[in-house]
Amino acid sequence: MMLIAHGGVGSPREKDKRVKKAIDRGYEEGMSPFQAVIAVVKELENDPEFNAGIGSKLRLDGSIQMDAAVQSEDDFGGVAAIEKIKNPILAAEIVHDSPYMLLAGDSVQEIAKKHGLGEADLETEKRRKELEEKRVKLADGETEILEDTKEFYDKIQGGTVGCVAYHGGKAAAAVSTGGASYCIRGRVGDSPLIGSGLYVGENGAFCATGKGEEIIRRLSSKKCHDLVKEFGLEESCRRTVEEFPEEHSFGIIAVNEDGVASSDNRDMAQASLEV
Repeated sequence: MMLIAHGGVGSPREKDKRVKKAIDRGYEEGMSPFQAVIAVVKELENDPEFNAGIGSKLRLDGSIQMDAAVQSEDDFGGVAAIEKIKNPILAAEIVHDSPYMLLAGDSVQEIAKKHGLGEADLETEKRRKELEEKRVKLADGETEILEDTKEFYDKIQGGTVGCVAYHGGKAAAAVSTGGASYCIRGRVGDSPLIGSGLYVGENGAFCATGKGEEIIRRLSSKKCHDLVKEFGLEESCRRTVEEFPEEHSFGIIAVNEDGVASSDNRDMAQASLEV
């Protein structure tokens, strides 16, 4: 098994050990790549230091809406703008095994309940304090209020967690996020979109993190995948980051039969496993 996980671009490398702990807790010998990426992302969602699951950021109205997705070589499942589910990646797994590919909103919560996924209060004191500080800045005019405009939206900072794995000719990818700061309800980023937040194909498994709208515009995970035959895994990751606008944070992790690779234009907590 070859596996690499990240705690989001912008997360300090001091948190590498927390990503490694999630791998150690989640991965068990004998798991398939699909099982492994879900298990590791679930552990990352359980760590309040990362922007996913219980560590999710609050939107401007004080709510929490989360996105997640998982892809195998056979299918894809994603959830968007869901609330109260402690582990969104488990909801994405349910969708993966359903006739659908992407579900959003209240319907996901109802389906999750029927499958035994309980609800939880995900708000933490840390995230509440962060939101209060952002609201003060808005009220004081320190951050220009340009409602729903591109100039204001460029101030948004996000964060995700993700994992990719490869073993025995099979690959898988999983990603989860609590969204972005200064974000309105209903906003969906790259994470639950195939080819953007993640992609699995003949060249391996790929998972992106960073400014969601820019990742969507570039289909960054698919782009990195398509470069591999010509440039190899490591160089494809480097080129994908190099071509991303420097003013926006971006990172990517990847794996195939040749090993694991990553590249980023900011710090990105990460850890890998090869057994």
